[in-house]
Amino acid sequence: MNIDYDKLMFTLKKHAWGPVGSVFFHILLLVLLIQFSVGVSTEKAPEVEVTMMETKAEVLEKVEEVVKQELEKPPEQEVVSDRPTDATVSTIDVPSDAPGSGLGNSDGAGIGSGDPSLAAGFEIAMSKSPLVMRGLYAQRTAGGRKGALSAFGGSGRGEDAVMRALRWLKENQGPDGSWIKADGNPGPAMAGLALLCFLAHGETPASPEFGATVEKAMKYIVSKQNAKGAFSANSYEHGICTYAIAEGFGLTKIMALKEAMEKGIQVVIDGQQTGGGYDYGYAKQPGHLRWDLSVAGWQFQAMKAAKMAGSTNPRLDDAIALSIKFLRTTAHQPTAGFGYANTGGGPSPGSSPSMTGAGTLCLQLLGKPDSPEVRSGLKWMNESKSPIFDVTWARGEAAHAPAADKGKAAPKAGPKNPVYAWYYITQAKFQKGEADWKAWNPKFTTALVRNQIVEGKLGHWEGGDHGANVYTTALCTLMLEVYYRYLPTFKQVETSAPIAAVKSDDVVVDIK
Repeated sequence: MNIDYDKLMFTLKKHAWGPVGSVFFHILLLVLLIQFSVGVSTEKAPEVEVTMMETKAEVLEKVEEVVKQELEKPPEQEVVSDRPTDATVSTIDVPSDAPGSGLGNSDGAGIGSGDPSLAAGFEIAMSKSPLVMRGLYAQRTAGGRKGALSAFGGSGRGEDAVMRALRWLKENQGPDGSWIKADGNPGPAMAGLALLCFLAHGETPASPEFGATVEKAMKYIVSKQNAKGAFSANSYEHGICTYAIAEGFGLTKIMALKEAMEKGIQVVIDGQQTGGGYDYGYAKQPGHLRWDLSVAGWQFQAMKAAKMAGSTNPRLDDAIALSIKFLRTTAHQPTAGFGYANTGGGPSPGSSPSMTGAGTLCLQLLGKPDSPEVRSGLKWMNESKSPIFDVTWARGEAAHAPAADKGKAAPKAGPKNPVYAWYYITQAKFQKGEADWKAWNPKFTTALVRNQIVEGKLGHWEGGDHGANVYTTALCTLMLEVYYRYLPTFKQVETSAPIAAVKSDDVVVDIK
């Protein structure tokens, strides 16, 4: 058998190349992949930054420590100077020009003349950002409120009254964010007082139940600020609005509020008299001597709120120092209380319950809680025979009488209750604590809780001394929130439920 080897080899090569080539190709590909993998593995692995997040327990411990330190901080010690003891003490009636009666501007200046650019910028500024309540605001969380109520003598009935009032304010807010339709009082001032009530309860634009109410109130107030920074030409109204906006920024860190706060506090500083006091319309022209502690009180509270919120105004500290000097040397009467006003610019001619409460509180808030004037003011209030300190709520039928029909005589005005005086006295006694607070606390809470007009889940108060229902309801609400608004200046009292019982999920709030 003859075999053609050349032809055979050609045939084998022809049919074997496909499978052999395929195997060779895959082996080559595998080798290349191995080479590539080995090459990559020899390079330096990328570094990964690891951030250790604090646990809820650690956050809680820090919050509790902050609150504990604030509560245990001893009051400022000051050398008591010798003071005359034979001064004549006279009583002046509660100011007739307190917020509510004299808030309206005769010329309308400042009201409704806001800068539209501020309101427009507010929308952008409401971006989401984290908020952690610390220090003086830490007790405004749900857990903080509960601990504060227990620590300082609050009650569930009082807190229920607060919730009914907040819901009444929410229900009666207008679409524009004001409460003008509720009782006709000046818009910005009443919006400021109402906003302070929500902020005191720790409510922000992110709050589930009251967030929209808070946001609308903030926008409304900011919209009323003109290009020069004034919320109103009325010094009462501007002081209240600056106070509310400053506290709002302190709680939320919304930058549009900071801008409004800084402009507002500049107006307050510019309106201060050389002696440290204030008067209507920020009058301070040469030859103008009159000072008014009722007007000044709201400016001093605004300064305190701006300072707490972190105002960067370079003149704020000097303005606070001048305010302290005014309170101690001019508004205070030696060995007695504080007076309402003096048209001649001299020292206080006498003492009144409302202004003694105001002067005492403002010195406490501005950093002089143990000054001789504070001690003197508290002593005067404790010894005063004024019926204001009995905290008797007058509530007659006339206060709730319907409007008279055409041609018939209008019903008589209902009885008036000195809520303006009680607003200041309650805070001053709380800041002092101890026997002063223990004696006052049950009296004012009983009067307020029993006389709230309750309508289901809503509640309000009527018959205030200087304003209608929004004014009266706001001041009463702020009084019942005193336990957690600002930490007291005294050392924490012994309680079975310490204020530090704050839950971690109550601490962080999202601002949207």
